Amino acid sequence: MSNFWYWNRLDRAVEDAAFNTPGTPAVFMAYMHRSARGLGCASHKSNDANAMKAIEAQVDGVKKTYRDSELYVMGGDTNTDIMADTLIFPGGTRIDTENVIRYCNLKQPRDVFHDSFLLGRIDDVATSRNVNDKTPHELLAGIRPEFFGNFQTCLNMQNYLLRVITTMIRKDKGDLKRIIRPDIVDYLFVTLDRVAMPDTLLGPIFYQIIWNITYSLYSINLVAHLTPEELERRIDHAEEIICYGGGFEAVARNKGLMVKTGRGDDVESLNVAKAVLEKNRKKHKQGHGPLLHINIVLSGELMRWDDFNDNIGSRILTMLRNVDHVFGKDVAVLTSYSYRDQLRFYPVKVSKNDPRLSFQADVTSEINSSMKFSNMALKAQEAIYVAKFIESSERPYINYYHLF
Repeated sequence: MSNFWYWNRLDRAVEDAAFNTPGTPAVFMAYMHRSARGLGCASHKSNDANAMKAIEAQVDGVKKTYRDSELYVMGGDTNTDIMADTLIFPGGTRIDTENVIRYCNLKQPRDVFHDSFLLGRIDDVATSRNVNDKTPHELLAGIRPEFFGNFQTCLNMQNYLLRVITTMIRKDKGDLKRIIRPDIVDYLFVTLDRVAMPDTLLGPIFYQIIWNITYSLYSINLVAHLTPEELERRIDHAEEIICYGGGFEAVARNKGLMVKTGRGDDVESLNVAKAVLEKNRKKHKQGHGPLLHINIVLSGELMRWDDFNDNIGSRILTMLRNVDHVFGKDVAVLTSYSYRDQLRFYPVKVSKNDPRLSFQADVTSEINSSMKFSNMALKAQEAIYVAKFIESSERPYINYYHLF
């Protein structure tokens, strides 16, 4: 109970649900991961049994703290070789994506969907426009389908399927068979009908299962076409940078080692990440020192310098102290903030005399005092940064590390 940031994150989710979705609890999923061909959880030294025990203990601890009406608590297990999930519901009931794939004899991502959905135009005008008016069949074609490979397409299809599936389940779940293959729908509801779950959560969780089945099939097919070297980098640890904080959802698979505040002892987590990164650097030479990125996620606007100092500056300095303890001076550090509704990092230098902070940009360099800072001034500096370093860059978003 002493981990402030861990419980603060849960309390924030519970409060958000209470005020924004009354009658629908927040959802907590405690996940472990395993790998038959690569490496499992570094924190548990690839011991799957110990990782599962840790998940079970975490689930039990959270359940004792919150009422079921406040927080729906689940466990999960990801096979990172193909990214297939096993969802563990209250009472121990499980849905394993790999079992669904085998039982329904699914071979390709398009096998998940009904032909009428695959071959027709998407019936939402905005979504259709954002995917260039392509049919789902076209978006799912090939070994590296646009459905997953194009970030804009992926986000639009996620949003569309979540809305459509949730609406259909609320009105008549039989309508799901117009977009999802009927045998998959029937197979999943054999289990879901036995799970104690608020009705309002059934749609989002069913969507999550369908999306994961589709993504797992994409991964299975992709892995089968990789060279041995490409396969090793995909399924084994091949991360190049430590990502400390939040907002790293857009970072490519196996690009960054995630160290999120509030999940336990930050120093211990950084030590584990450092050990993995050092091992990767011996196997895959980088030509530079270790890289670490600290990012703070904001949920609102910064109006005054005090807002910036309280929410970003002081927090980054506290996190840098943990980095000092683990790395000393032998690391290059990028410090930044992002907004919860944007997947974009804005670099800031909170310490002018720290040689580790050697990146090129700082959106607060011209407004770093109470007299100079305002929300309008910050927005102007953010816009200048975007024009100079993002819109003019030929590099894909996921390769933003050229800022170091």
